[in-house]
Amino acid sequence: MKEWIKLTSAQINQLDRNTPVIVPLGLVEAHGPHLAVSVDINTAEYFSRSVAEATDAILAPCLPYGFADEMREYPGTLGVSAETLMSIIADLCTGFCTQGFKKIIFITGHGANKGPCELAFYRIWKNYPDFKGACWNWWSDCGITGIHHADKGETEVALAVGTPSNMENVKDFKVDKPWYKIRSRFELDPESGGINGNPSEADISHGRQVRDKAVKALIAKVRQAF
Repeated sequence: MKEWIKLTSAQINQLDRNTPVIVPLGLVEAHGPHLAVSVDINTAEYFSRSVAEATDAILAPCLPYGFADEMREYPGTLGVSAETLMSIIADLCTGFCTQGFKKIIFITGHGANKGPCELAFYRIWKNYPDFKGACWNWWSDCGITGIHHADKGETEVALAVGTPSNMENVKDFKVDKPWYKIRSRFELDPESGGINGNPSEADISHGRQVRDKAVKALIAKVRQAF
């Protein structure tokens, strides 16, 4: 597997510029009292590495600090603003483009990263109109439904990819969302850690099935980039 961070400058310079580069995109974010704040990083890295191994795409280092949105006020969450993430994505992709790598695929473990990432592409196209970028959630862009924040579905997959957990502390919580887009999940319930569902029902065997389904779907999508 071609892993950017483990190659020398000379080895990177010898890579085929037509090969797509996969960038894991995460967030350090609260996921209730039962999951480590690494969930979105763990999923992004797991799916990115699995796909790179299967397709021979180039695996770039993970970008761990994504867009901290509704969960930003919970203890442990560390991220950046949407504007900052757009600038980081634009600068990073410009760096790839100047070296001749113009097929960049972000696989994100945090849904709110998608908007700023895709908006950043418009900045890159100003200087590199032949740039080809994509940002895919591991769930919704792979035909997987029923995933909500730190709920049964996300907890199952988090466990299946090796996220540290304290399931003895798990609790269920359903967010009663208003009709409008909320600014802060913390304001709705400061104690839940952002849970929206029933993580106590998590079944790791089912999580492995969902994980493998996502890997298969992402492999098919990345192969189209070659």
